Amino acid sequence: MRPAINLLIFQLIFVVLLLATIILCFFVDQGGRLQFYLLLLGGLMVVVLLALILNFRGKFRASTWMTAICMVLGPWISILFDPAVVAGDFVPLIYVALSIQLCSILLQERVTILVSAIQLCATIAFVLLNPALHMINWPSLITFIVFTAIIGVLYGFSSKRQMAEIEKQRNRLLREEDKLRALTVRDPLTGLYNRRYMEETLDREIQRAIRKQQPLAVIMADIDGFKNINDTIGHVLGDKALVKVSAFLIKNTRASDVVCRFGGDEFCLILPDCHLEEGFRRAEALRLGVESLHADGSDGIERFTVSFGVSVMPDDGMTREALLGAADSALYSAKRAGRNRVSGTQNRP
Repeated sequence: MRPAINLLIFQLIFVVLLLATIILCFFVDQGGRLQFYLLLLGGLMVVVLLALILNFRGKFRASTWMTAICMVLGPWISILFDPAVVAGDFVPLIYVALSIQLCSILLQERVTILVSAIQLCATIAFVLLNPALHMINWPSLITFIVFTAIIGVLYGFSSKRQMAEIEKQRNRLLREEDKLRALTVRDPLTGLYNRRYMEETLDREIQRAIRKQQPLAVIMADIDGFKNINDTIGHVLGDKALVKVSAFLIKNTRASDVVCRFGGDEFCLILPDCHLEEGFRRAEALRLGVESLHADGSDGIERFTVSFGVSVMPDDGMTREALLGAADSALYSAKRAGRNRVSGTQNRP
């Protein structure tokens, strides 16, 4: 993305320079020479604009090469077809050095060095084959082209290294930002969404359910006798139990469901487009799954169970507070009824 933007800026500058050169030609050239340069500059303008369109369409590599070829061929078309150059006008030869510097900005170092070598050899051959150019100080001209080529290549290499480092730092900052954001919405122990995220998501899902006229279920779950589990096997294994239950809940819910740690050993599940019957069925499947999760006790965690309370919109309310309150009330009804069961404020279908 960033290289494409840099290329776009470069192409826009190139277009402006071509327009300025066209205007300048009306003041310094006339007759056939004016027509030649208007045709040349106009053709270059068309090529650059086509390259710009390719850049907009995401074809970065093709756009880069079209722009670079335009910069290389422009000066050489002028050199080869303008009679004034053969007669001793060496100024267009200077633009060869400029094209090398511009190529160093767009192309890789190896390609720029190859282009520079070809252009330098072509310039020397052109000077030697045209006696009128022997009168100029062509060794100084060649030295100038060599020096500018070296400066351009070194600057391009340094600039690309700096841009690569900037992009690397940018990507690192984006990763750190993602990590910080995850810390604000995730529970550090279980990896589940935290209560704050749950409240924001539930409000959003309620509005979506109202808009689409769909049901919405909320399930509250609580590990039965978790305090006794901590007292019996210790907090380390208690935390391990929380992590395993959390992993089980994530694995056995839909991608559209939101599983959160409500607090302590209590969990909250938001189930979009889920009616009461399906909510009970899915809560019962989760209850049975947790019940058999640690039946063998191989990981040091004794067998435990989870109770579930189910509420559904619109029967239990149309707000976050009403749905959470109803699910919480149903959860404690399940606890009072003997634990390890599913309960709801509405009658089970």
